[in-house]
Amino acid sequence: MAEYLAMRVPLLDLAEQYHVLSEPIREAIDEVLGNHRFILGPEPIREAIDEVLGNHRFILGPKVHAFEKAIAAYCNAPHAAGVSSGTDALLAILMALGIGPGDAVITTPYTFFATAGCIARVGARPVFADIDPETYNISPSAIRECIEKNCQMDSDGAWRTKSGEKIRAIIAVHLFGLCCDMAALHEISKRFQLDLIEDAAQALGAESPFRGRTTKAGTMGEVGFFSFYPSKNLGAAGIDSENRSTGRALPRSRPNESSRLSPICYPRANARCVA
Repeated sequence: MAEYLAMRVPLLDLAEQYHVLSEPIREAIDEVLGNHRFILGPEPIREAIDEVLGNHRFILGPKVHAFEKAIAAYCNAPHAAGVSSGTDALLAILMALGIGPGDAVITTPYTFFATAGCIARVGARPVFADIDPETYNISPSAIRECIEKNCQMDSDGAWRTKSGEKIRAIIAVHLFGLCCDMAALHEISKRFQLDLIEDAAQALGAESPFRGRTTKAGTMGEVGFFSFYPSKNLGAAGIDSENRSTGRALPRSRPNESSRLSPICYPRANARCVA
């Protein structure tokens, strides 16, 4: 009778692949880094990339967890979840809040198209309220007027559009590093029982007076998100949440990580943070 030795056969041998491709990858990275000037030089960036490539933890690895911890601490938020883009961050937030068909979300028309696009993508309807001509941010008085003139309250206290969609949330977009009037928006959200979402893609590090103290953008609403697209004020993947229940739900909203999300009701996208 033949004897067999047990051995582990990896499903995917990334170490062998990286051994073969490491030099071409390094050359490509050096070429990209050489096209830019860095205050501290390119070496810290090159070393960080080499570390990620060397340990083969490309998706949701230790660097992502370290990033989430650091950004939460910087913003003084209890939770943070890294995803692949600011657009996917907003999509994950809407999914975590259970916003979908039959719902409506109030936001500004003066914003990147993904703001309204994500609302439509989960099956909800974007409702636009005008901006403040001085700041270009969404106007609290315009939101109040939009709800009072164009919506009506039903028997359970929810406000609905004339076509029947339930108003669920406000997305406030902080433009050019200037925060919206979050104190006024918070009062409106409380009065009309709405979730308040902060699009802080252009405002990482911005601060605003809120509830008697100076508070960082992204932490004054139910949940906020940032973007690290190169044109943003810190160009380089992220969400932070002030609300503990929403913050715990967000990591599960990353596709392929949640049993809560139905592929029929929700769009699927690979929104996991790479690093």
